[in-house]
Amino acid sequence: MPSFTSIVAIVAALSVASASPLAARDACGVAPTGTATQAPLAEPADIETAALCMAQCAAKSDCECILFGLVDNINTCELFSVPASSIPPVTGLVAYDVACTNVPTTTPTPSNPNSANPASGKGGKRAAPAKANNGNSGTTQPPVVTGATHASPKNGIPKTGQAPLATPKNIANLNACLAACKGNPSCISYTFISGVCNLFA
Repeated sequence: MPSFTSIVAIVAALSVASASPLAARDACGVAPTGTATQAPLAEPADIETAALCMAQCAAKSDCECILFGLVDNINTCELFSVPASSIPPVTGLVAYDVACTNVPTTTPTPSNPNSANPASGKGGKRAAPAKANNGNSGTTQPPVVTGATHASPKNGIPKTGQAPLATPKNIANLNACLAACKGNPSCISYTFISGVCNLFA
């Protein structure tokens, strides 16, 4: 028969093993839970949606999460170099780690200050493992565009076969891809195909 000490050790090991996956989950549209004060990498102005805030994060290689929401009737976007679990709660703001997808594309309102999806009550969900965009059937060939400029970027590629200037991470939709293009001074066009955003010069 196992000793009391052996049973306690087994229970402790099982507790740690079962808690680890919870600790590793990404925060997607929830209040952050950290305890140490963290300084934002940036606080971009005039960001209207959480998806556009995430696009700003995706343009920075050291950004790991965002806080977004309506505070005092002002849209607030903060970018951080740490995961959301390291940031303490901030009234009116919710967190999205970079692995989140379906980040809200709606503008916050006083009745919905975090742009949460009304059906689920959550702003986003964790991204599924990425699939390669390898040109197999089902992948749409992007259109070739002309007359694209940084001031007026277009959805498409400047010329057939052109390699992308950048492929920002964690872009959830076409609007966020456009925002990432506008955030890159060399970008004149963009594509969002099979969940992958590509920027072109």
